[in-house]
Amino acid sequence: MRRVLVLRARDDAGRTAARLREMGFEPVLSPVLEPARLEVSLPEGPFDAALVTSARGVERLPPPKDLWETPLHAVGARTAKAAEAQGWRTYIVAGKAAALLALLKARYRAPARFLYLAGRDRKEDLESGLRAAGHEVVVVETYEAQAAKALSAEALAAIAGGELKAVLHYSRRSAEIFLALAREAGVLERLREVPQLALSADVAAPLERELGVKPLIAATPDESALLGLLATLKQA
Repeated sequence: MRRVLVLRARDDAGRTAARLREMGFEPVLSPVLEPARLEVSLPEGPFDAALVTSARGVERLPPPKDLWETPLHAVGARTAKAAEAQGWRTYIVAGKAAALLALLKARYRAPARFLYLAGRDRKEDLESGLRAAGHEVVVVETYEAQAAKALSAEALAAIAGGELKAVLHYSRRSAEIFLALAREAGVLERLREVPQLALSADVAAPLERELGVKPLIAATPDESALLGLLATLKQA
């Protein structure tokens, strides 16, 4: 049985599950984080540009009239598509936040004012990097990710029964919550026997520390690379 544990939020997990089935795996879903919208009021412009690093930052958040012409720069094609669906005008689209930071610093030589539509729990590298370069960044938190209180019954049964081929990890925070929930449920030791696949070294760090195993790390921080690792396990 080739069962794979997916810890992503429900919407994302559904897309991942479809890809896993196409690969011949059976997905086991147990979201450990679920996004929740925050009530926000966007500040008045002018802004030189708006920034967003996740589609959730702009979902159901069309630009007010004074921001209609404000260019938006995004991390990820899916984020850009979500922004355009709300009426934003996207310009720069980068694969990750570090790449976006580099492109912004190259494009905006003079001090600029940015509106950053962000999650409450985030790495602050983008805003810190822009401020260090002399720019103003106005952060508006539009959503937060709430931690699950327990793993799903299906996930616990699969872990306890030794049925998992792998566990997929997409963020450091979700990995940390997963480990805490597994510990509370008394199944943490069983996870040492299951390959842990991580999107990056940063995501892998708590897994290595808590489980004492070397997670497999994707060559690039994207789902296709992560599932590529899984394909190599399928062949083993």
